[in-house]
Amino acid sequence: MPARRIALLALALIVVLLGGGIGAGAWKGGWEPSPKLALDLEGGTQVILQASSRDGAPIDRDSMEQARQIIAQRVNAMGVGETEISVQGGSNIVVDVPGTLDQETSRALRQTAVMSFRPVIGSSAPEGTGASDGGGASDAGGASDAGGAEGESPESSAGDIDPAQATFSGLVDQDVANAPATADGSSAPWALEQATPEMQETFFATDCTDPAAQQEIAADAPADEPVVVCDPQGTVKYLLGPEVVPGSAVRSATVGSETNPTGQATGYYLVNMTFQPQYARAFSEMSNALYGGQGATTSFAIMLDGQVISAPVVEEPSPDGNASIRGNFDQETATTLANQLKFGALPLEFHVLSEQQISATLGSDQLGKGLIAGIIGLILVIGYAFVQYRVLAIVTMTSLLAMGTLAYGTLTVLSNVPDIGYRLSLAGVVGLIVAIAFTADSFIVYFERVRDEIRDGRGIVSAVDHGWSRAKQTILASDAVNLIAAVVLYALSTGNVRGFAFTLGLATLLDLLVVFLFTHPLLQVLVRTRFFGKGHPLSGLDPAALGRDLPAYAGRGRIRDVQERSARRRRGEDAEPPVRESLAERKARREREAQQAAQEMGEEPPRPADDPADHPEDDR
Repeated sequence: MPARRIALLALALIVVLLGGGIGAGAWKGGWEPSPKLALDLEGGTQVILQASSRDGAPIDRDSMEQARQIIAQRVNAMGVGETEISVQGGSNIVVDVPGTLDQETSRALRQTAVMSFRPVIGSSAPEGTGASDGGGASDAGGASDAGGAEGESPESSAGDIDPAQATFSGLVDQDVANAPATADGSSAPWALEQATPEMQETFFATDCTDPAAQQEIAADAPADEPVVVCDPQGTVKYLLGPEVVPGSAVRSATVGSETNPTGQATGYYLVNMTFQPQYARAFSEMSNALYGGQGATTSFAIMLDGQVISAPVVEEPSPDGNASIRGNFDQETATTLANQLKFGALPLEFHVLSEQQISATLGSDQLGKGLIAGIIGLILVIGYAFVQYRVLAIVTMTSLLAMGTLAYGTLTVLSNVPDIGYRLSLAGVVGLIVAIAFTADSFIVYFERVRDEIRDGRGIVSAVDHGWSRAKQTILASDAVNLIAAVVLYALSTGNVRGFAFTLGLATLLDLLVVFLFTHPLLQVLVRTRFFGKGHPLSGLDPAALGRDLPAYAGRGRIRDVQERSARRRRGEDAEPPVRESLAERKARREREAQQAAQEMGEEPPRPADDPADHPEDDR
């Protein structure tokens, strides 16, 4: 199968896959059959968060800006596109979310994001009716996840609490009678003595199947006291000791590939934690104590907003204060945990001051004007193509149609994929309109290279192939510059400018796809028809109209008079041009005429110019 047909079939397959994916998503997945609009075109929900400091200190501008950035990172990590987050009034953060606020985003905005690292004193089933079952995971860098991050119940440990017992004594294997004490004489955070009778009563009374009650208990717990919490799924109940390291101590959390002791990849992922230097020692002391059997269990918990998002088991101490959590994570679950660690600790506490629906800031009127501008630009481009390239402009029209179809389908898919959540803003519409000019520029470069080859005397079919060899280098260089500009603009900008950069970069990639898989193969097919291949005056490839003054090669040593052929066509005569004589034919004709004239005058016919008799010295 010719390469041109393979290219056209490949593009058709891409279009079918896009359409089929959108159709299937709309049928079963609740997808919308069009790109979702951003806040400036559709309106949305406005949430105002009011800040308060945890220690009663004044709220400074730096803390508010840090909180704004963390909230923005959290929302962007969830794939909510075109969200506007700003600081107003010194103590308020205004979050404008496009469309209807979904439950996940609403919960993320309402989280006060108070995160802490606490030792696990004990755990049990959610109603406190017995120890939970289930498997945990181990950790390659000093801690293993007991299952909290994956929604699995941790294994029954030495510190599991049986609510049938009146006290916690006797429930641990190691001797805790001589539990370590702090400088002021109180027991260490990881010691079993933290399970006071009051905390035992609270633990037994807490029901993890009632999230509201559990959240209320956790929200009121100070950092220097034990707390009863649950995992996000409500399947495990924990008794945690006082806070050892605050969530703000996490400097970075990254996702990496898990390897076995021989260095081979296991196919799972782990989360690497790095702490601020001033907190690294405290974390190291906790991991060393838990590893050395000085705690009620060998686990510590990462608590975020009253829930245990991970409860790793310490498999080895962390002398440098850093750790890696592994738990048979896939990339998605590892990334989720890393995001929670990175974005989970806000410097301030927030509560929702108000939540209301807001109308579009630009509305359908501005969108309509933008679309009209795009249509006008498209008409001008097509009009210019018809004036300049005659019927060849149909290649431009169909290529722009293919470009529009791909752009529409791609933006629709990106809008409906939850992890991306793209929304089309007016700036994005502007980027698509500007892309029309870039796409048309690629067609013009290609067509002009083909016409240059025809002017130089090539046949039309050959001119298409040679013209493409020259044009594709220019097209690649031009689109590479546009793509670099779009990437840099997207990386350095925020808000609507990023929407413009995104659509501009996407359109540039689609331009390459259309030119290579549609425009060039389509022109190859057209020049094999009589209308384009013979250079009809309306085809846009007529050699005479292009000003070619060189005779065109006709094969067998013959040449065509192109200008005379075009003149005969305009006079309505036979369009087939006269064929000139080759040099050999012209020489033979003159010799025949000379011999005929000599015979008529009775003279001896002249010898041929290459007769050996004229050169006796060469005769052997």
